[in-house]
Amino acid sequence: MERRTITLRGVVQGVGLRPFVFGLASRFDLRGFVQNQMGSLRIEVEGETDSLEGFLTELATKPPPLARIDHLGWERQQPKGDLSFCIEPSDGSVRSNGGTVRPPPVFVSPDAATCGDCLRELFDAGDRRYRYPFLNCTNCGPRLTLITGSPYDRDRTTMAAFPMCAACRAEYDDPADRRFHAQPIACPACGPRLQALNEGGDVIVTNDPLACLIAVLRAGGVGALKGLGGYHLVCDARNESAVALLRHRKNRDEKPFAVMVPNFKAADALCEVSPAEKTLLLSPRRPIVLLRARRGAPAPAG
Repeated sequence: MERRTITLRGVVQGVGLRPFVFGLASRFDLRGFVQNQMGSLRIEVEGETDSLEGFLTELATKPPPLARIDHLGWERQQPKGDLSFCIEPSDGSVRSNGGTVRPPPVFVSPDAATCGDCLRELFDAGDRRYRYPFLNCTNCGPRLTLITGSPYDRDRTTMAAFPMCAACRAEYDDPADRRFHAQPIACPACGPRLQALNEGGDVIVTNDPLACLIAVLRAGGVGALKGLGGYHLVCDARNESAVALLRHRKNRDEKPFAVMVPNFKAADALCEVSPAEKTLLLSPRRPIVLLRARRGAPAPAG
């Protein structure tokens, strides 16, 4: 029987590492705990040496998709005889180093595009999150844009203002659920909701705020759509007068705008996409990618 203390640094908070470590420890029949600390993730695991080696190998080589491990170090400890593995409350204290307090850097994952599992729920009329725009899980959704402090926990994010309902709490507490310890977890019953505002900032009374925006865009107008990471100023890219209006308001006469499309098929119809560019477009970050226009394809206006 052996016990090891493992320290991870890098993008290790807000990426689903704690629930991942919990599941990994359970699979290798290890006891101990995992805990967010200032700028790092601390793990203590106890069990048979072969199990510990397998645990370390998978931790280093198969972390969650949003994680980036820059440092993994470990040392042996005396076994404590723990009976289970748990997720400990985060430790936000800063330790002294030679009398000088030096808070380590804290790296939190950037926001990540909605994953395939969440998209299936979004468009499933029988799901309780049907058409709920703020759905997320441990593998996707807002991270950096909602954090207000560290270590990363719900009470140090803007989601602290939205207490979880019983259904979300059950998912959050269930190790078998993909929303296990997903800090931004939300649903229509307990999470934030859409609002439509007019040009003066007044709330438009409507049962479907998104439909209000769509009507404006179809009529050639410009809107501000809050998404992951901030606001998108949007218009119908096929409408020359709408694009001209957006350019005038942004004082952006020539610099290109990004064009949003619903899926890769639509992007491929407009542009020539290399394998590397396709990988970028479909990555969890969903970045803006500069592509060559496909000859003969309908070009956006402006």
